[in-house]
Amino acid sequence: MERWLVTGANGFLGSRLMKFYQEKYEITGAHHGNLDITDEAAAAEFVRAAAPQLVIHCAAISNTGTCQENPGLSEAVNVNGAVNLARACRETGSRLIFMSSDQIYAGNRTMVPAKEENTPELVNVYGLHKRQAEEEIMAILPDSVCLRLPWMYDFPWRGLKSNSNLLGNLLKALIQNRPLTLPVHDYRGITWVMEVVKNIEAAGTLPAGIYNFGSGGTLSTYETARAVLVMVADGEDRSGLLIPDQERFAEQPRNLLMDTEKIRGCGIEFPDTLEGFRRCFEESPEYMTGMIRQR
Repeated sequence: MERWLVTGANGFLGSRLMKFYQEKYEITGAHHGNLDITDEAAAAEFVRAAAPQLVIHCAAISNTGTCQENPGLSEAVNVNGAVNLARACRETGSRLIFMSSDQIYAGNRTMVPAKEENTPELVNVYGLHKRQAEEEIMAILPDSVCLRLPWMYDFPWRGLKSNSNLLGNLLKALIQNRPLTLPVHDYRGITWVMEVVKNIEAAGTLPAGIYNFGSGGTLSTYETARAVLVMVADGEDRSGLLIPDQERFAEQPRNLLMDTEKIRGCGIEFPDTLEGFRRCFEESPEYMTGMIRQR
């Protein structure tokens, strides 16, 4: 049985990877309770002990606001921690998959989905540090795979970490009947986390390099939310729950949409954003019933 090591094993993505693949692979989970990835010696020893064929590095400070306010912390975890793991993998001969971010594209001044080779201005600390980590990882361990992930969502499953995501925010709005304000000038390929989870296995055999890894689309965050409400409202108009924010990003729309041609060329497919929501709902009928009852 192939051995995997998943960092951030208690996190939003990591916890789902652990659960989904636990019967197929021998998986060791690293989390802040048993490994400080900013400690180079500790990281090296942990990887040596686990002796994995594949290391999936999910651990990060992913809140962009936290990174902006605490750049030193972000650098320590998001850059130095990743570098420590890359060095450890070089020592053990493990392959590394690094979870990067679409925030690298936050400075995109066009409305065209970004390709991997595009180099827009890095406008926030999180994106800056993810890009820096990519560069340092590829220099240390050229056979690595870096996956630029979009904003992901899922239902809040018991025993699995939840995060701030569009589906969760819509659930709260429905349950509490409290309007939700969303930007109309913000474009993202919002992705069901389980699509990422299911495609990670294939990512382990990708040619080395950087890949956009998530759903495509053309809709703004506000437009996506309206469409999702239509899916769950069972014919009832719930559009009043959404308030369009016309001011945020008005001067320069934020475009985090990613071109997925490269990953599709490797045989890995993602549905577009709305199809991803449909699949999520189809595979979670108990939650769908609950959402409809809240209409």
